[in-house]
Amino acid sequence: MSIDVFARWFIKYYLPPMIANAMPVLVKGSTPIDRGALFIDGKPLLGSNKTWEGLLLGLLGAYLSGIALSVAFEDSAFLVMALGSGFAALMGDLLGAFIKRRLGIKPGDPLVPLDQLDFALSSTIFYYCLDVPEFVSNPGFVALALLLILVLHITTNYAAYLIGLKQTKL
Repeated sequence: MSIDVFARWFIKYYLPPMIANAMPVLVKGSTPIDRGALFIDGKPLLGSNKTWEGLLLGLLGAYLSGIALSVAFEDSAFLVMALGSGFAALMGDLLGAFIKRRLGIKPGDPLVPLDQLDFALSSTIFYYCLDVPEFVSNPGFVALALLLILVLHITTNYAAYLIGLKQTKL
């Protein structure tokens, strides 16, 4: 496995979900997805940080990265793959928020490694469900990609904290 082969694979399959996951931080949404609803345990369903504006911005990021990948790899299928993996990433993040609320963790407070990997795992499941041959045949790439995403996520969250986009370091 060469570094350049892994890098191309990583960019093709994980750039759209990473962008989709990162974009909501850039907007201060005012419309919570759960509209303030409480779950049967009396706790918020998702929390106030999960907004429709963030979700839509995340999908836009996945779409734009899909256009770029379609051009770069000369394959229009990447647009659909990017949208699907971006949507899966955002749903994974919402599932992570749901789990955190059940555990009593406040919106914005970290839960390592769930916060760092929920979006990546859900996009990985998306690719496995589609039985993407290039993806399914590289379990080593998947493991390395998840490790890299964990490190990148912690690093970028810390940078976002330093510039005031996030209130916590993780």
